[in-house]
Amino acid sequence: MKRFLPIVVLIVVVILVAACNPTNTSLTTTPTTPSSTSEQTAEPSPTPSTTPSPEPTSPTGELKVHFIDVGQGDAILIDLEDTEILIDGGDRSPGVTGYLNQYVDGPLEVMVATHPHADHIGGLIAVLDAFEVDQVWHNGDTSDSKTYSDFMSGISAEGADVHIARLHDVIKAGDLELFVHHPADLSGSTNNNSIVLHLAYGDINFLFTGDAEQEAEAEMMALSSLQLPEVEILKVGHHGSRTASSADFLAVASPEVAIYMAGVDNSYGHPHAETIIALNAIGAKIYGTDVNGTIIVTTDGETYLVNTER
Repeated sequence: MKRFLPIVVLIVVVILVAACNPTNTSLTTTPTTPSSTSEQTAEPSPTPSTTPSPEPTSPTGELKVHFIDVGQGDAILIDLEDTEILIDGGDRSPGVTGYLNQYVDGPLEVMVATHPHADHIGGLIAVLDAFEVDQVWHNGDTSDSKTYSDFMSGISAEGADVHIARLHDVIKAGDLELFVHHPADLSGSTNNNSIVLHLAYGDINFLFTGDAEQEAEAEMMALSSLQLPEVEILKVGHHGSRTASSADFLAVASPEVAIYMAGVDNSYGHPHAETIIALNAIGAKIYGTDVNGTIIVTTDGETYLVNTER
């Protein structure tokens, strides 16, 4: 038994040495490197500096937009089957109720007063009396005129839902949506506080500008949050006055058709020659209620047709 003792001792020593010196595999293992995908997702996505124009309304039928001849004033009826939107109503005389009676089915879904000048809201007073109106949108601007006072009294008596329009608002009626491009606030003149609306019906775009002038146009072009759209149909600002329709604005909007609304032999000289020259320069087809009477644009969302009273 004694002769095996050195061998046993030797085995024990070998085992103890091995236990005290293990192989360190961690030193030869390649460390895990974060993947490029994980590095990219860890960083926030950049926010775009501009927002694309809103999605267009999907066509559900034949849309008609009536630029109603009310003399020196604005009155525009948007009619899609049983849904109607009225933008302004001209002055008290001649009014628009007789014309609307031919097209409004049931209640008038939306009334928009772009600003409180009499040649835009005067005719709306009778409309409030003659029709049930679901929604009234205005810009919140005020006036000390009797016309404005009567208009606000009519709104109160109507009991409609009343909204103050601001940039980025969306006016909805049936399948139609109107996007508010102006005003962001009431920091301008009465004209430059006008509500400006964009209607995209399929591929056909309309821009309704009220009496917005070049100051308002510049504000809309400077916006990073909502792009001014290219349009097929432009309602020319401020009855064709030289104070609106700057060359830069027209270049951006790039209308195929430009419609101004003015009275025959009006005392303002609308439309001004400078505006007509500017519209001709961009190749727009020009119509005016003083020359053509009531103008109706009909579209299926792909093409459009312009019909005039004369």
